[in-house]
Amino acid sequence: MKKSISHRLTLAMVTLAVGGIILTALLTNLALDWNFRRYLRSTQEAQNRRIVETLAELYSEATSWLAVTRSTRHVGTTTGTQIRVFDMQNQLIADSLTGMMQSMQGRHWQRAQEQRGNTYSYPLFINEQRIGTVEITHLGQVGLWSGEALFFRRTVNQTMLVTGLGIILIAALAGNILSRRMTRRLENMTEAAEKLGRGDFSARTAVDGEDELAVLGETMNRMASRLEEQTALRKKLTGDISHELRTPLTAIQSFIEAFLDSVMHADEENLQAVLGETHRLAQLVNDLQELSNAECRDRDISLNILNLNSLVALEAERTRPLFRQKGIELVIEDGGQSIECRADELLLGRVLGNLLVNAWKYTPAGGRVTVATFSQDDRAGFTVSDTGEGIEEEHLPYIFERFYRADPSRSRTTGGSGIGLAIVLELVQAMGGAIDVESTPGQGSTFRVTLQV
Repeated sequence: MKKSISHRLTLAMVTLAVGGIILTALLTNLALDWNFRRYLRSTQEAQNRRIVETLAELYSEATSWLAVTRSTRHVGTTTGTQIRVFDMQNQLIADSLTGMMQSMQGRHWQRAQEQRGNTYSYPLFINEQRIGTVEITHLGQVGLWSGEALFFRRTVNQTMLVTGLGIILIAALAGNILSRRMTRRLENMTEAAEKLGRGDFSARTAVDGEDELAVLGETMNRMASRLEEQTALRKKLTGDISHELRTPLTAIQSFIEAFLDSVMHADEENLQAVLGETHRLAQLVNDLQELSNAECRDRDISLNILNLNSLVALEAERTRPLFRQKGIELVIEDGGQSIECRADELLLGRVLGNLLVNAWKYTPAGGRVTVATFSQDDRAGFTVSDTGEGIEEEHLPYIFERFYRADPSRSRTTGGSGIGLAIVLELVQAMGGAIDVESTPGQGSTFRVTLQV
């Protein structure tokens, strides 16, 4: 197929060249024929007029019909024409060809007679008195075309033919070079795509120029980079899930084995420890189920006009005891104006709840979490800001990925599963909104949720 593309491109360029040459040759021949015919007609007309004037002058000076015949023969020989003179009774008085045939160049005039051009007829006046008619026929011509004119036209056609063949050859070579260059780039992209298909996401294609193929190459490289990142995240996700599941299962298994071996007693304290590990395991499973539900929630969404201030205040107040217990100040700012948005009340409450819990986890005692609403043009939303440790800039593009943790050890301490923000992203996008984050290490983070009005 790759060679077929190359051949097709070459054939297309050659076909265009041939078509252009044929069309150019046709139009040139038509224009040349029309203009040259007009030129030859005007030239012959002027020559015929001069012949008639010369005959009139010679005839006015002639003393006999013999002198008239000689004058006619002389003018015909010098002009390469057959001149016949008729009197007023249409009787032939003189014919230049008869005398020309008898001369030393008779064979030449005989051959010239075989090709006869157009015949023109003119009245012959002497001293403003018509004495007869002159017929002039150009010898050695095909219609208006003399031998020289035919040779010129033939030379032009041959030149155009040679030039056309040269252009076709150049077009074939240029098309071959261009198609090979293009197909070579396509081959490189195909090779990179095949490597990507085999799972080698480190494959890249060379990008040359600024044309569509270069844009395609850049797009492929970005896709490969994204796939490489996703592969790394998938491997990390698998490891995180394994760790999250293994930790409580290992603890439960250890307790049960200890009970069976009578190393530990199944008293209330030990059973509470086992129960805590099962709760931890159940929480992870619930988070995974919640994420799955969020991804498939498109059909269950009911968007309505909601009072954003009331919803934010209500949800924040529900979590206030949690913040008070940890010694974190919770501040609610509504800007003093009523703000409305289009959203699903249940989903929006879960989004805000998850963000507040996330801020509670990563804000130390004595810190502050601020919830504020805003309205801008055809958008409205809210922000959740904390004074926690913040997030390094290199981690910001990935924090909404499943199981991604900027600081895995900190998540182990807080007990987070690493999919809370992934759930938030799915829910916000399901309502037609967007979420972004700004963070400064050591100063805190701000999550901004934007919804439709």
